[in-house]
Amino acid sequence: MNRNRRRSPQQLFPKTLRDVLIVIVLAIAALFGWRETITVSPKSGSYTAIDGDSLRKGGQDIRLHGIDAPELQQSCSGKMGPDYPCGEDTKRALAGLIRGKSLTCKTRDTDRYARLVATCHAGAININAEMVRLGWATAYTRHSGAYRDEEVMAQNAKRGIWQGQFETPEKWRNRNRTTQGAIIGAANSDDD
Repeated sequence: MNRNRRRSPQQLFPKTLRDVLIVIVLAIAALFGWRETITVSPKSGSYTAIDGDSLRKGGQDIRLHGIDAPELQQSCSGKMGPDYPCGEDTKRALAGLIRGKSLTCKTRDTDRYARLVATCHAGAININAEMVRLGWATAYTRHSGAYRDEEVMAQNAKRGIWQGQFETPEKWRNRNRTTQGAIIGAANSDDD
């Protein structure tokens, strides 16, 4: 038998295809591993609350993953009055929660508006979960089921926006997008 005999193209194809598939799988694995290491930014430090579910550090906006809070212009009703500025209240709640604390945020994704979508912690406190637990944000189940338990606790305790009636932030945005486009512009939208 001649060991130097060349293989036919039919014999090479399966091996070549297998090799190509292995390279593709390894490239995808490397990409996800690489992405996970580079998306740990924004790094630790001081952040500013933009609204009840968004932060800013430097020039970078960060959308808090898995939660949805009333928009700044949104009103709710309940114990705090027939109409109270729940959107502003949620921003104040987030600002109070992060005031004087160094946050560590881990990016999970980037949304269509080029904002980082992150989970942020102040020490052992998960800021995303805490906003829902305190009743100032809802679990954004369209994007994650992570904070459902915190939402049930807030509802049962009638905390924050759960002390009265409110339109879900997503419904409010959809209803007001056409009438207040300048106010609820794409740059400030909470749709991930």
